[in-house]
Amino acid sequence: MGSMGRGRVPGKPAREPGVEVPKVINAINLMIEHRPDLALTDSQFVRVLSIKRALDSTNAPLLRRVDSVARLFKNAPLFSQPTSQRRDSLAAGQALVRETMADVDDNVADAREKAYALLSSTQLTKAEQIEDQARKAGASPGRGRL
Repeated sequence: MGSMGRGRVPGKPAREPGVEVPKVINAINLMIEHRPDLALTDSQFVRVLSIKRALDSTNAPLLRRVDSVARLFKNAPLFSQPTSQRRDSLAAGQALVRETMADVDDNVADAREKAYALLSSTQLTKAEQIEDQARKAGASPGRGRL
C-alpha cells in the first residue's frame, strides 16, 4: 500500500486514545480451568467454586464500572483536536479505571490467598507455576482486555 501525505494509509484515520483496561490474572479461574493438572479433590473444588462465586459477586459491580468507562472512552477516529474538557475527562476516566482495577486486584489477591490455603504443597507449587505462565502470557502486547 502506498502512503498519502503525512505517512497515513488511505482509509485509516488517526485514532484518539482510549482508556486502557489491564488484563486481570485471576488465580481462582486458573485453578478451576486446571483442575485436572492440580489434582483438586471434590471437596477442594467445591470450596474453590465457593470462593469464585464470592469473588465474582464482589468484583461484578467494579468490572461493570470499568467496562462503562472503557466504552465511553473507547479508541475512536480522531476528526479534530480533542478539547481540553475531553482530555480532562479522559484523564479522569483513566484514573478511575486504575483505582477500580486496583480494588479488583486486591479482591483477587484475597481470594487467591484463601484458595491457595486449601492446597497441598505439591498442588500449590503447580498452581503458582500455572499463574506465573498466565502472567507471562498476559504481559505480551496486544492481548485481550478482561
